[in-house]
Amino acid sequence: MRGWLIPECAPLYGDLWQISALKRWRRCDVLHLMLHGTGLKMMRHARHEGAKVVVEAVNQHPQGLNEILHEEAERLGLKRPPALYRIQERQIEEAAAADFLLAPSRIVRDSFVQRGFRRSRTAVLPYGVDLSRFCPTYDPDRSDRTFRVICVAQVSLRKGQLYLLEAWKKLRLRDAELLLIGTVSYDMNTIMRRYGGMFRYIPFVSNHELRKYYGRSSAFVLPSLEDGFSCVVGEAMACGLPIITTANNGAADIICDGTDGFVVPIRSSEAIAERLELLYRNNQLREEMSRAALAKARSELSWETYACRLCALYASLLKAEKGSERSIQAEAETAS
Repeated sequence: MRGWLIPECAPLYGDLWQISALKRWRRCDVLHLMLHGTGLKMMRHARHEGAKVVVEAVNQHPQGLNEILHEEAERLGLKRPPALYRIQERQIEEAAAADFLLAPSRIVRDSFVQRGFRRSRTAVLPYGVDLSRFCPTYDPDRSDRTFRVICVAQVSLRKGQLYLLEAWKKLRLRDAELLLIGTVSYDMNTIMRRYGGMFRYIPFVSNHELRKYYGRSSAFVLPSLEDGFSCVVGEAMACGLPIITTANNGAADIICDGTDGFVVPIRSSEAIAERLELLYRNNQLREEMSRAALAKARSELSWETYACRLCALYASLLKAEKGSERSIQAEAETAS
């Protein structure tokens, strides 16, 4: 299915899903929905019964997201998508109707606040990592000394692989490999042909096999133009990889720039190339960053930690007096 058909068909899917969900409805105290534009009827039903409604935005406000992607399409001479798809209009409606908005990162939260959402009704809670699945792999007999850079994400305008490819083209490193894992979006097919022979490509790797590829890599790069919070960043850190990502990736919140990774501006192949060359030529720095990334993941990024913080947020919503947003916000900030 072409990329533009997915958002066009999404409202129909959302309506069918809500009908099915409401048939199985059970009264609740808190309704927590991902902000996909598929739950407005459920939200109204829950609020009618007195429940608190939390929506969780996984990306920036649709208007902000589209501004970035429209600008990128113009830069590359590609066709601009519509200003807003109907499913995005629904997301905006759902955010406005919710009691509380949960965001995985500051950049997502701020994009809604900048467009009128009250900051006192928000909290930031970064996603976790399955530390039992993602951890370093050690191979004492490993003979492969290749400096391998891995990027795991759909190859698309939004994920910004174009700028990683440009950086790799500039560097021309010896004994080095760029590995891209992820399906290629329709609008990137032609662009990718310009870099034929410069990288290794795998369209799909199952989640339980991904650790093997992290274990064979030296650094993880994700140059997103827009990313609410890319979970693969935390997964790569849990496998001991230094990270290079952009300030527009919400996962930059968990990166200490210069310690466990680097945060660079969007659309800067120069900055990516500079950090990659630094890691390529400085084994000691790479090892120090690897240890720091692993320590960060183990101490702060487990799903157990996430669950405790989320439960604290639910508790603050339920015990707060009606209309007492200040107490909700104070406890939400403590939880996040």
